[in-house]
Amino acid sequence: MSLQASASSIKDALASYLAWLKEIDEDEFVQSPPGGGWSYSEVFCHVIQVNVRSMLAAERCIYAKFGHRTSGPNLIARLILYMGKFPPLKIKAHAKVVSIVKPVTKEEARNDMLVFCNKLQDLLPKLMKVPAHQRTRHARLGMLNCEEWLKFIDIHTRHHLKQLERIRKSS
Repeated sequence: MSLQASASSIKDALASYLAWLKEIDEDEFVQSPPGGGWSYSEVFCHVIQVNVRSMLAAERCIYAKFGHRTSGPNLIARLILYMGKFPPLKIKAHAKVVSIVKPVTKEEARNDMLVFCNKLQDLLPKLMKVPAHQRTRHARLGMLNCEEWLKFIDIHTRHHLKQLERIRKSS
């Protein structure tokens, strides 16, 4: 999948998130599901935070000053990027990531999604010019280039749409 295709898929997924926001009232949005776990609000916060951080990592590839990198994504990352989805296991988010998740309002979630989408649109032409050997580190997946970062953002964003559906079914 090219950078342009990944960006388009991300935008489609974000449109789905925005549609969710229209369907859910504010009280339901911030309420934790009966079986425990994150509320819709916390899922939105997490997706936005991880996507923004991942976009910053992709942007750092533009300005990377290190030479040719032979190391790339680790084996698990290669499989995830190839398959276009996370494995069908429950994966715990890194403790650092979980610690910064907080409830947000529907308006904050919507605004943050739109800001992210605009940032992606603005950054895309620059990302398309970055050589594939310019990489930055992902804590679990290894060294990713711009194209891999966008694929990760797409996979991560679509993954959490499934989580929103699980929350809906548990309510």
